[in-house]
Amino acid sequence: MQIYEDVRRSVLVEGKSVSEVSREYSLNWRTVKKMTEEPVPPGYRREGERSRPVLGPYREEIAKILKEDENAPAKQRHTGRRVFERLRDEFGYKGGSTQVRAYVSELKARAKEAFVPLVSIAGYAEADFKESVVEIAGVRVKAHTFVQVLPHSGVWFCRCYPKENAESFADGHIAAFDFFGGVPLRCTYDNAAYSVKRGSGSIKGRTRTLTDSFSELKSAFLFEADFAAPRKGNEKGSVERRIGVIRSRLFVPVPKADSWEELNRMLLARAEAAKGSLELFKEDSAALLPPRSYRPESLRSAKVDKLSLVRYDNCFYSVPTRHVGRSLLVRGGPFEVEILDGKEILARHARLYEPGRISTELAHYLDLLELKPRAVARALPVVQAKLPPEFEAYHKRVEDGTGAGDRRYVGVLRLLTEFGIQPVKEALALALSSKFIEPADVRLLVLRQTEGPRPAPSLPMSTPHGHGPVVVERVPLSEYGSLMAVGA
Repeated sequence: MQIYEDVRRSVLVEGKSVSEVSREYSLNWRTVKKMTEEPVPPGYRREGERSRPVLGPYREEIAKILKEDENAPAKQRHTGRRVFERLRDEFGYKGGSTQVRAYVSELKARAKEAFVPLVSIAGYAEADFKESVVEIAGVRVKAHTFVQVLPHSGVWFCRCYPKENAESFADGHIAAFDFFGGVPLRCTYDNAAYSVKRGSGSIKGRTRTLTDSFSELKSAFLFEADFAAPRKGNEKGSVERRIGVIRSRLFVPVPKADSWEELNRMLLARAEAAKGSLELFKEDSAALLPPRSYRPESLRSAKVDKLSLVRYDNCFYSVPTRHVGRSLLVRGGPFEVEILDGKEILARHARLYEPGRISTELAHYLDLLELKPRAVARALPVVQAKLPPEFEAYHKRVEDGTGAGDRRYVGVLRLLTEFGIQPVKEALALALSSKFIEPADVRLLVLRQTEGPRPAPSLPMSTPHGHGPVVVERVPLSEYGSLMAVGA
């Protein structure tokens, strides 16, 4: 760099000729002339594409391989080394790997997509699901977390569900709108099957046909829906980035809760704390649509089979046995399933998601067990009730092989509908320590424990209106002798 400066100074400042400076510094006169024309060294300038005599015939194959990679998973695409190995093994390439890897890097750099910087609009939202592992009641399970973000202010909301489906999608929106205090003007989504109807082939363009459940949700809250192009997560980058932050901050270490409800209360408290510190949320709030009262009503008709079970999404739920053979309505939510006869709710069950699972309630089968008491030993509703050991001990004590003991056991199970598990359990413990075996005796023991000692009646001690208090004079002890003599 010093020689470059000295040459330029000699010609441009001191007025020396190009030939003279060329001889002085032993440089070609053309080089000296270029130095006077460029203020700094221009560096090497390639005038044309570099020739690749060995690699040249294989460039089309390399471009074809990289073109096929566009439809492959991101982690299963060709590296420069793998392209070289294919050229060598499949096409007879005789050169080295360095040229191939350099050319692959050059092509990938040319193919990189450019993006336009965008601004966030107040009142717009983005939503998506993510998967994480949580611990519910001591069991590690997969949680599907609905996340909705207002990119303008950065306010976010998340809620966990056992499964990602239309019910959790709708419930997540309703909970998020309550949290925001309003409804976003527009929300951007990916192309999930519970929001976009599937046709033949892959999704192309920007036209979408919405599912009935999502159309109802949009109609109820009047927000607009926008969908990202397939495999274009950058079109909803705010929620994608927020999902990463939520996973690292709220789900590390693995969160533990006794129920899904408790877990979601914990997440809501964290979201509330974050919302209060974001000033731009005022602008988002001013742009939101007013909230509306709406609960999705996804009702299906189902027939009760001979086991008094109703099928819903490949799982089975019990109803009282008097409804066998009838058609009832089933309303499924993300956490609960309700079975209705008209407007009357016959049963509520925690929702199951593993196909073939059965959920029963003991009270639904007591009428039938009274008619078929011998079935009580292996009855699924009794097993799923997970009764305390006192119940099984009582059953063994009264069982006599004739069915009379089973009828007594069913009579005790009937007490559960009247008093609950804990009082009956305590009464059975007393019955087992004595000679009581009849259900009527157990019921009396339950009543004795639940009622407790009765308070003694108290009489009013006040005097009648208008009268003073009663005064009793004490007789002197000296007069007791005379009284005793008179008595004798």
